[in-house]
Amino acid sequence: MCGLAGFHTRVPRGDYAEVLASMIEEIHHRGPDSDHLELIEPPSGGVIGLGHKRLSIIDLSDNGIQPMTSASGKTTIIFNGEIYNYRELRERLTQEGMTFRTGTDTEVILNLYEKFGEDCLRHLNGMFAFAIYDRDKDQIFVARDRLGVRPLFYSYEPGSHFAFASELKSLFLFPSVIRSINYGALIGYMRNRYASYPDTVYDGLRKLEPGHYLIYRQGQLTNVRYWDIERFDKTDMSFEEAQEELDRLLRDSIRLRMISDVPFGAYLSGGLDSSLIVAIMSQMSGQPVKTFSVGLENSRYNELGYAKVVSDLYRTDHQEFIINSKDFRDTIYKVIHYRDAPASETADIPMLLMSQQAKKKVSVVLTGEGCDELFGGYPKYAFDGLRQTFWGRQVFNNSAVSGLVNRLPYSFRKAKLAYSSLSIQDDVKRYNNWFASFSEDQVGALLSPGFKDAHYPAFSAREFEIRGHSNLDRMLYYDTKYWLSDNLLERADRMMMAASIEGRVPFLDYRLAEFAFRLKDSYKVRGMRRKFIVKKAAEKYLPKSIIHRKKIGFYMPIADWFRTEMKDFVTDHLLSSAFRNRGIFQADKVESMLNAHLNGITNHEKEIWMLLNLEIWLRTSIDRRPNL
Repeated sequence: MCGLAGFHTRVPRGDYAEVLASMIEEIHHRGPDSDHLELIEPPSGGVIGLGHKRLSIIDLSDNGIQPMTSASGKTTIIFNGEIYNYRELRERLTQEGMTFRTGTDTEVILNLYEKFGEDCLRHLNGMFAFAIYDRDKDQIFVARDRLGVRPLFYSYEPGSHFAFASELKSLFLFPSVIRSINYGALIGYMRNRYASYPDTVYDGLRKLEPGHYLIYRQGQLTNVRYWDIERFDKTDMSFEEAQEELDRLLRDSIRLRMISDVPFGAYLSGGLDSSLIVAIMSQMSGQPVKTFSVGLENSRYNELGYAKVVSDLYRTDHQEFIINSKDFRDTIYKVIHYRDAPASETADIPMLLMSQQAKKKVSVVLTGEGCDELFGGYPKYAFDGLRQTFWGRQVFNNSAVSGLVNRLPYSFRKAKLAYSSLSIQDDVKRYNNWFASFSEDQVGALLSPGFKDAHYPAFSAREFEIRGHSNLDRMLYYDTKYWLSDNLLERADRMMMAASIEGRVPFLDYRLAEFAFRLKDSYKVRGMRRKFIVKKAAEKYLPKSIIHRKKIGFYMPIADWFRTEMKDFVTDHLLSSAFRNRGIFQADKVESMLNAHLNGITNHEKEIWMLLNLEIWLRTSIDRRPNL
């Protein structure tokens, strides 16, 4: 895993070697082992800069230094990620007469590109974001992996520049990039808990979509989709055959992701997904797998006991880390800095803190992201199917039930919010309500009239692609394309790379993703039983106490902390004159919502978390105020 930054500019403006050096130094955490840069004067004029920060994982020698130029001299690459099938590809290319000077997967990409051009992407199994300068075509080819495990951001001004980087903070150091707010995406953050690609929370800066590539040639930028989860034709496999195929694909995915020239381990939450990965890793490893878990001080929501069961069963080299409310509060500013955006998930904080500790032992970890979105793990996948029942239409609209639910944790209230919209035929609105901190109506009511008139229409007009034969297909497609890529994978990338750790995601092998979307609905969700086929496949690896336990996730008791240890921190931000004077929200409504939570009338933990993160981001990134 590494960090990259590059550009082509036609605007003469100072020392571009110094600019490029500053861009890659800003993401030093992504590759602390070495850094290099190259400036190229292309035939079309201007300057091309390619910079790289290296986290050495495969071929630790200087042979892996980037930018790397091919043996032919035709192409130069900067690459972030891992190509898991690079050994097979290298052998095939060698048999066809291509030569290699290194043992890296980076050189495999170069030779594959020289043979197949942009179609090289169809041969790659991995997580990647890379840029290749092709001297013969005088073009820059920029690509991102199929499911968006690795990030890539860019800025494009026709006639001026094309700049790209692994993180937004790097782009801000390019002279032509201006730091300003994308208000439509900001409303999207409030509504969806993330900014949906290709938008970012900064105006003019964009995300390259998963499964897409860019061609920059003669000042023109072309965006091409090369992959999507297209295989919706349902398999005719029996359930038993599908279960065996799932086991085979998952084992092969984990095997590939255990290839490393540095120590590796796994994050073990005690949930099904990470426990299954650790179980299979342990069977494949000749030594105890290093596993890491994080828990809360004095919390009844800790999952450490479940993680310990799996650790003891497979005799892993296990470490636990404990955090408290002070750790949480003291880390919020750091998280927002590394995310380049307001943080939507409280789990960002324990992931960052655990990664910083895990780095003392390993440089690579395997994690369980993606299983829920591919195989139907969230409760909503079962409950949304009840929308045509009397219970689904009536219960949460009952005033007595509503009054009770308002005092319960956020998970109950989001179910109420979703059920209140189950009659909505617009799939996107209904799906969003299952995860939303605010409904669309709530966002509209909270915004100040002037701000809403100026910026809300841009958000409301946004359209999303929804595909799939069944309602479950469409939910899984939407969550895989947006919720997973824009939110969970961005979190995992930023929090782990902040600690210079590479995260690998076995469930997001593209072969597994395509397989999951070919499965019949009943193989994934059967009545109220979710991830049905994954749980069946896990029975030969894990005890039933792990497989069938209630899904918790990493719960942070922020509802209580906001009323106690963090009360002053919250009020200092959300009742401040700076917050009031921004003109984004109706300050009296925010204050009323905050007081209702502090007084125990209504649980507004998620809304307060979102507003708090937004205010911190505005202070640090837009106002450029130091961490107070």
